[in-house]
Amino acid sequence: MKDKFGREIRSLRISVTQKCNLKCFYCHKEGRKENTNRSMLPEEIGKIVKTSLDFGVKKIKISGGEPLLRKDITEILKNIRDKRIKDTSMTTNGILLEEYAEKLKDNGLDRVNVSLDTLNNELYKKITKYGDVEKVKRGIEKAIDVGLTPLKINYLAMDINIDHLKDIMEYCREIGAILQIIEFIPTNKNLNKHHVDITPIENKIKEKADKIITRKFMQNRKKYVLDGLEIEFVRPMDNTEFCSHCTRIRLTHDGFLKPCLLRDDNLVDVLTPLRKGEDIRRCFVECINRREPYFKGKDAK
Repeated sequence: MKDKFGREIRSLRISVTQKCNLKCFYCHKEGRKENTNRSMLPEEIGKIVKTSLDFGVKKIKISGGEPLLRKDITEILKNIRDKRIKDTSMTTNGILLEEYAEKLKDNGLDRVNVSLDTLNNELYKKITKYGDVEKVKRGIEKAIDVGLTPLKINYLAMDINIDHLKDIMEYCREIGAILQIIEFIPTNKNLNKHHVDITPIENKIKEKADKIITRKFMQNRKKYVLDGLEIEFVRPMDNTEFCSHCTRIRLTHDGFLKPCLLRDDNLVDVLTPLRKGEDIRRCFVECINRREPYFKGKDAK
């Protein structure tokens, strides 16, 4: 199914919890401001996912908070497992990954994205407050061992860690991970000082790249191959390029379909109708009909 602007629905990102075992100073809470105690059961998540497949969803991304804090995370995976899904992935901070990697793979997870802003443990603790970078590295390497690949490292480029990028690149090359260099989006004025323009970095890598690939269904994002290392650049979402190529809808931790990452005023409650035994297909139709580019370019209708 396509929305009114001709954008296909290919991906569903599910936040299974708002809880996290780190306290990163830059956290934006998955773009969801409300904090409710309502949460979805694994069976409910499964029913919502199965319904989404009828509307063209092919990829599922599980996120949080930190999704591995859900004690029933393997039950969630069991419930969403379906042959029609081409890719099931998870974004995690990696703290619990070593413990869960094999169970995740056995229950249908295909791959993981792990947030890692530095290999320096002192700086890592400064950024995350409670983190242990060695534990994260063990989790990453365990995930690769059990086949949760291609594994991606999410590196958020900031003033305090930009000098560590070279080390991150070498680490990713060594373990065979894909590196995503993400431009920092300040969520308040106090964080503006941490912003780093990643354009010069991308230009340098572009010049040296052995190969450049355009990811059509990922906002036309470029992937660069440099000496065997795959590198992607993720830019702020407040632009027409991101919006015009967006193929994702989201499911909040408390059971609302979210048509747009950047808006909270057009959500569709899917959990309440599900618990009443109603047909939730209408919720997806409504969600897709509410989709519109947040930043409208010249081609927007």
